[in-house]
Amino acid sequence: MDLPRLSTSSEGSSSGESSPILSNFNSSTSLILVHDDEEPTSPFDFRDNDDGDEPESPDFEIRRHFSPAMAPSLVFLYLLSPYLKLGALLLPNTQHPLKYGIPLLIAFAILSAFSRQIWYMLARYMRKADLEDIVLDAFALGRGKERRRAWLRSLVRGGTGLLRVLLAVIYLRESVHILLPLLPEGLPLPPRPVLTIVFALALLPLVSAQSLAAKRIVYATWASIATYVIWFFCVAVAHSNGTLEVNPSWLRMGTFWQGITTTAFAFTSSSTLPLYASLKAGAPPEALSKSSLSRSFRTLSLLSVAVAGCFTLPLIFFTANPKVVILQDPEPFRLQPAIAVFNALTLLLAIPSVLITTPTLPIPERIRRSTSLPLSKSLTLILTIALSLVPTPIARVLSDILIASACASTYFLPALVHITTHFFKRPLSIVIPTIHSSQEALPAEADELLQRKERALQQRQFRKRLVWDIGVWVLLLPVGGGGFVWGAGRLAGRW
Repeated sequence: MDLPRLSTSSEGSSSGESSPILSNFNSSTSLILVHDDEEPTSPFDFRDNDDGDEPESPDFEIRRHFSPAMAPSLVFLYLLSPYLKLGALLLPNTQHPLKYGIPLLIAFAILSAFSRQIWYMLARYMRKADLEDIVLDAFALGRGKERRRAWLRSLVRGGTGLLRVLLAVIYLRESVHILLPLLPEGLPLPPRPVLTIVFALALLPLVSAQSLAAKRIVYATWASIATYVIWFFCVAVAHSNGTLEVNPSWLRMGTFWQGITTTAFAFTSSSTLPLYASLKAGAPPEALSKSSLSRSFRTLSLLSVAVAGCFTLPLIFFTANPKVVILQDPEPFRLQPAIAVFNALTLLLAIPSVLITTPTLPIPERIRRSTSLPLSKSLTLILTIALSLVPTPIARVLSDILIASACASTYFLPALVHITTHFFKRPLSIVIPTIHSSQEALPAEADELLQRKERALQQRQFRKRLVWDIGVWVLLLPVGGGGFVWGAGRLAGRW
C-alpha cells in the first residue's frame, strides 16, 4: 500500500514543486496529511503530459535566459534540419546492398531518436538544459573539484565549437567544389577562392543574427530543407533515367567515410538540449501544468526522425539498385547540373544555423569593449573561410575529425553521461531535499516515514529505468566501443 505524502505547514506556496520541501528535519515539526490523488510524477514516467514540469521552480533551470523562446514548429524545424544535410546527400554513394543498407539506416535512425531521448531525460532529471552544466554535474560535482570543472568546461566548449566550425567548413568547401565544374573555363581569377569569398559575403547578414529564432535564420533553414527535397526528387528522376552520377564530394572525403559510418553520420544531430529549453521557454504559463502533444519534445523528436527517414530510405534503393540505360542521344535530358546546384544550396543555407550555435571565442573583455563589431562571430566566419581553402589532404583529415566527433557526441556522449549519473553517483532525492551539493548522506534526524517514502520512490524509478539502462549500455559498448575499435583499426590499416 502506498504511503501518504507528507507536507509541513511552513511549506512555501511559491516553491512550484509537487514534492514537499521541509524547512528542517526536526521530528517534532507539525505535519499535515496530504492524500495523493495520483502517483507522484517521476522524471522517467513517460506519459502524454511528461513535459509538464513547472519550470518556474528555483530548482528547475530548464527555462534558461539564453535559450530563445520557440514555437513547436520551429523546434521541429531545427530537429529535422541536421538529418537532411551532408550525410543524406552522400547516401546514394554508399553502395550497400538492401539487406544491409535498410537495417543500418533504420537502426541509426532509432539510435539517434534514443540518444535525443537520453539527453531529454537527463535534462529533466538534473533540472538543467545546458550541456556544460550536465557534464559538470556528472563528472565534477562537489567541493575540491574546481580545477576539474574548469578543465571540463573548456573541453565541452572547445569540443562543441570544433564540431560546429568543422561542420560549417565542410559545408562551405563542398558547396564551392560542387559548383566549380559548372563554371566556364578561362576565368581571369582563380574560381575557388573567389567563389568561397562570394558565398561568405552572402552569408554574412545571416551569420550576424542573434539566435536561431531570428526570422532570417528560420527562412534560410526552411529553404535548406526545400532545396534538399528538390534535390531528392531530381536524384530519383536521374536514377530512373540511368543518368545518376557519383557525388564528387564522396571522392574527397577522408578515411572514415565508409558506408556504415556515413549512414551513422546522416543521423547525427546537436543542439538537443538548447532546443528543449527553447520549447519550454516558448510554452505559455497556462500550458506548463499539462503540455499538449504538439508541445511534447519527445513527439517532435520522433516526428523529425520519421520525416527524415522518409527522405533518406529511398536513397538506399538508389545505391543498391543502380539503373543503367542505354541511350541513343549522347546529350539526353540531364539533371546533374540541377542536382549539383541544389546540393550546394542545401549545404550553403545550413551554415548560418550552424555558426550561430557555435560558442563564443574567449576574447578578452577589454578587446570586446573596444569595438561594436561582433568579434567572435566575425573571427569564426574568417576561420571557417580559411579552413575551407586548405589543400585536399588536410581537408580529408578535417572531414575525418568531423565524422568522428559528430558520431561520438551523438551516440557515445549521452550514454556515458547517463551511466555516470545513474550508476556511479548517489541518486537525486525525490521527497527529502538534498542539503549538500556533494549529495552526502541524509541527516540522521530525518523522519523515518519520509526516508521510507524516498526509498520506495527511488526503487520505483529504478524499475522504470531498467529498459533505458539496457539500451544505454548497448549504445555505449557495441555502438560506441565498436566504433572506436573500428576507427583505430582503420587508421592502423587493419581494414
